[in-house]
Amino acid sequence: AKGKHPGMGGHIGTSWTVFFNFISAFTDVCDYRRVSSSPMSIASTDVAAKSIGPYKENDYGDISSEWKEHRDNIREMCLLSGAQEQEAITSLQSPCTYAFMVNRMTSIGTKADVDKKMNEVLTSNTGWKAEGFPIKQPRAGFYAKEPNAHFSLKIDTSMETKYITIMSMKSYGDNFKDTNLEVDVRIERKGDVAAAVTAEAEVAKSSKYEVTGYHETRTSIHVPHKFELPDGGAEIGDSIVVNFRLVSGSYFKIAGLAFCRY
Repeated sequence: AKGKHPGMGGHIGTSWTVFFNFISAFTDVCDYRRVSSSPMSIASTDVAAKSIGPYKENDYGDISSEWKEHRDNIREMCLLSGAQEQEAITSLQSPCTYAFMVNRMTSIGTKADVDKKMNEVLTSNTGWKAEGFPIKQPRAGFYAKEPNAHFSLKIDTSMETKYITIMSMKSYGDNFKDTNLEVDVRIERKGDVAAAVTAEAEVAKSSKYEVTGYHETRTSIHVPHKFELPDGGAEIGDSIVVNFRLVSGSYFKIAGLAFCRY
């Protein structure tokens, strides 16, 4: 029995052979990416020859037609794979239509950096100001230091945008007690005519959120607050209008804002 049954080496060899044949079709038919960035290069003589693939010897149909159908199926598979790969790359490279966070690891570290980034989208401002330092206290951020301080911004979306994230400070100091920031978000759809939009539709496209600045823990920390945008979020070409108002308290710090697809 020992002489008839292969040992461990035989099992390993068989496994690698099966695995190689399983993946070889995918590596061979998509080999066009090594020589050209154009998916249409699969129609070339060299790549088409690799795309023929195996056929069953007991088939009695038109083998040439089957090879052509097989090649066309491979081309469709590779085109779909390329499109999905490009979509994934785009998603990784640019997940947000607008974002910044004060941090030494980012390009936003000084009050001048914060001021420049906020001025890209600000439409009005009363009582908020970029202040602070990169390292020593107080750290750079967008500060409110008076009751009822408020500002508004408008962002024209360059991609599908589903969420708003606010990075704000929580602290135990007396100046943080009872602080409450109200955030009013509205989506303006591309092509909407103001007179034609019903009151119900306006309500559906707006939401309010609240962010507090005080906690009992004897330390100061920055906390992200992530909210889903109303009405399913904004599409490319829509605008996101946000009004921030300090409805209670007289001190608040924002250290980052992000409007992203996830």
